[in-house]
Amino acid sequence: MNYNGTMNYDALSGKSVLLLGKSRALNAQEFETLLQLHGIKCLKRYEEGVALIIEGRMMNPLEQNESERLYEARVAPIVPIEGLEAWLCRSIEPNRLLMSLKLSRDQERLVDFLKNPYITEELFFKLLRLYDWQNEGLFDNDRNRDVTASIIGRFYKDLERNHNVQYAMSGLAHLIEGYGTRDLIEAVAALSPVARELKTPYDPSLRGVIDVMALHPQTPETILRALLPTHGHLLSRRVPLMLEEELLGDPQNHPILAQNESLSEKGGEALAEGHGQSLARHWHLHEERFGRFFPASAKELASNPSLTPEMQQQLMELEDGEVWRAMAVNPVAERSWLHRLFEQGGFEAELAANPSLEAADLEILSRRDNPKVLEALAANPSTPIEILYQLSLDRRFERSVKTNPAFGTHIQTHNIGWN
Repeated sequence: MNYNGTMNYDALSGKSVLLLGKSRALNAQEFETLLQLHGIKCLKRYEEGVALIIEGRMMNPLEQNESERLYEARVAPIVPIEGLEAWLCRSIEPNRLLMSLKLSRDQERLVDFLKNPYITEELFFKLLRLYDWQNEGLFDNDRNRDVTASIIGRFYKDLERNHNVQYAMSGLAHLIEGYGTRDLIEAVAALSPVARELKTPYDPSLRGVIDVMALHPQTPETILRALLPTHGHLLSRRVPLMLEEELLGDPQNHPILAQNESLSEKGGEALAEGHGQSLARHWHLHEERFGRFFPASAKELASNPSLTPEMQQQLMELEDGEVWRAMAVNPVAERSWLHRLFEQGGFEAELAANPSLEAADLEILSRRDNPKVLEALAANPSTPIEILYQLSLDRRFERSVKTNPAFGTHIQTHNIGWN
């Protein structure tokens, strides 16, 4: 009888269990040792009085037949091995395991635990520090490849749809970018191949991983400081900005710092003379900052994503075509202003790219025989799905539609077989 309820594995103490097949998350010796610690005897053949039958991996034909026979006989509950292994792993004493691995220096056993999905995240990071990379890269030998794959596989969501991501350096970069936490980034930075690269850059294959660390908001300051000499241009892009004073000390960083919306007042003052237009376009605006750049840098202000409705009104009242063109693309622009620009005409391609334009206006634009307008609509996440379907039939716009995040979400939500 298959058991589908909640299993009380503590009740197995002093009893025997039958394992058909092999253990999965634990190697055979580790599995039996942990069972013994709980007073549970592991059998390989059926004996009367067995309390539980466990279906493991790689059951041979004889074991499969035995499982079916025991199921018919209803001698004991039959459960998959995953639940039992998860319970056993929760009972591992971290300090005892860590001491055992340090003393034995058994790297194979260490790797087995790193591949185990049931150990805690805290224990995983501690075990990772014990691994010896043998002065080789993350994917330079089979064992290193397995450990790197275990890091990606443990934290990467939706792995079933992207299983190859475990075995590529780009997969590690994607992991940090999409699922990075302070603990994970610290752990990756401490891996000897990565730590060596942080100190003395020489491996081009790690460039993407290091770049993502430089930009990620969860990266600890200690790592950012290590990156200052080589990645100032990327650190200048971070939002929120850290290490501003150090970055301002290098003029090469100034053009990018001026594009950082979280630049402080002091930082803005330092950059205003040479990079005023860039500040007007990117710096997070309040009334005083807006007044500082208006009207001299009105076109740049019209592109700023922090414009308030009051600021927009002042810009629109200038009746400047270039200012209006910039406003037509700005997604924070009020719909009333966008509709006014739509009715006046002359900014159709810009408006077609704006996700804030009303659906009715987007639909009207879709009837235009203008490739630039249709290309913008194909990439606009606010374009109605029916219009995106029509545009996808045109080879000129097919790629833009397929990379449109709104269209991709629609396909996944409705489980449509779209290649």
